[in-house]
Amino acid sequence: LLKHLNGLHYYINIVLIKQYFNMAVAALAFAFLLSSSANETAPPNILIILTDDQGWGDNSYNCENSTAMCARTPNLQKMATSQHSAVFHRFYSAAGVCSPTRAALLTGRTNERSCIESALKCDHEDPAPACSMGKGLPHSEFTIAKAAKKSKLGDYATIMLGKWHLGDLWNKTNLRGFAGQSNPTDAGFDEWMMTEAEASSSMSNCGCFPVNHTDPGPKPPSGYTKITPHGDHCVVGGGYESDWCYPCTNYYSPNASSPINVSALSEKVPGDDSIFIVGQFEKFLNARIADKRPFLAHVCTHSIHEPHPSMPEYYHQYQHDPDYLGTLTQLDTALGQMFELLETNNMMDNMVIFQTSDNGPHQGEERSNILYSSQFLRQCKASIFEGGIRVPGWMYAPMLINEFKNVTTPTTTADFLPTIMELLGVESDHPDWVMDGISLVPIVTGNITQRRTKPLVFRWGGQQAIIDNEWKLMNTPNAGQCDYQEPYSSMKKYDDYYLFNLEQDYHELHQLKTEEPAQFQRMLVLYNDLTTSINNSQYTETKCALSPN
Repeated sequence: LLKHLNGLHYYINIVLIKQYFNMAVAALAFAFLLSSSANETAPPNILIILTDDQGWGDNSYNCENSTAMCARTPNLQKMATSQHSAVFHRFYSAAGVCSPTRAALLTGRTNERSCIESALKCDHEDPAPACSMGKGLPHSEFTIAKAAKKSKLGDYATIMLGKWHLGDLWNKTNLRGFAGQSNPTDAGFDEWMMTEAEASSSMSNCGCFPVNHTDPGPKPPSGYTKITPHGDHCVVGGGYESDWCYPCTNYYSPNASSPINVSALSEKVPGDDSIFIVGQFEKFLNARIADKRPFLAHVCTHSIHEPHPSMPEYYHQYQHDPDYLGTLTQLDTALGQMFELLETNNMMDNMVIFQTSDNGPHQGEERSNILYSSQFLRQCKASIFEGGIRVPGWMYAPMLINEFKNVTTPTTTADFLPTIMELLGVESDHPDWVMDGISLVPIVTGNITQRRTKPLVFRWGGQQAIIDNEWKLMNTPNAGQCDYQEPYSSMKKYDDYYLFNLEQDYHELHQLKTEEPAQFQRMLVLYNDLTTSINNSQYTETKCALSPN
């Protein structure tokens, strides 16, 4: 027996040595890539795509479609599963709602370190001139754009396109509750074309020219209540044009000659909003080809946040939920055009592309069964259960990845900034500030099953959770924007805390707080320590909150 044990011990040592050797080779190869980039190879171009309300199952590669209840997204599937891509099997948005995730993506820090506790105001198609969010992303935060501008690999150009929802784009001193401007310029971007909050997937920026009608015809089927009979050839649901329209939301961009330093886009945008965003990206890309500057582009689509009427050519591709599924295919088509632009210009070999969503799916009239969008994860948008925060996530990077990888390490939105910092060889302007994200480079170049070194913490809207690899502790969770699913829908009383082992129970059915008291106490201490750290960040780092002491 001793002889066999010694042999087994020798074999394990050899396996471990080989694993560490392979990881060391990957690390050295990447270090060589960075050291040689400035002299021999072009600096990487970086594209970060953030979709809106796209659930874990709202794509072809995560949804089994025998029921015809899944969207067809061939372009996203092609990119996510390519030879040079890594799919993050357990990717988490920083929160179950919009603004907190957007803050974490930019800063690499959990949202409450920036005092972004929940979705900010002006989130119901409110016209920007008449609505103030009341707060915004602190200007002192180090961001993905500031990292690019700091890189010595090249003179990076930066742009942000689509949806902002992290503060007022200009100083609205005439509005009650206004607390200061916070726009993409303040976050470090050179150029931007943004709406303050959400807009329709089709006919954005007053795209159907509001007019007064004496006979607009019958109201079209639409799950969105704010349509009015003042449009002309609008698409608001049901797969056909009508004279009903959405509220008029505008795109804005910087304008130094304007009294408020921004101006609204005068051009109207009929048709597909995502195609309009891709058109703006194409103009930026052409300028970079001309001036030969590397770039970082952050593209934030409005799809598939409500309202999301699909254009007729996509609506009629589906028998079930055509406005929902059609809009996802419409979005995929636009992103496919973006990828084709990069391919046509021979830029794909030097690209690093990230794609994810700001939170889980919403339950609206256009989606008859939310479980297909979450792929049967529990709950949906605005809940801290898995269906509200576990979302699609992938990374494309030919200079790092030579064969497709399915990563099982828990990863999150906040990991993008540390990854970009490592790729560009920069440090934060605030090296002593807490960074919650980790670089994904060692994961996609080494051990795709390694344990995460930093826990994930979630706090917004009164819900709290912490994930430490397989363990998840939640405090005061709620249903989110959908009905409670069994067994919780039948419960008459809910626990304050829930403990789950996600490797054994990703449906979050089995409460382990009583069965695993040691794990419960360990996770509780971990969460309390992170809460203290977040409060300290608010008081002493961003100073977005006043210390009670």
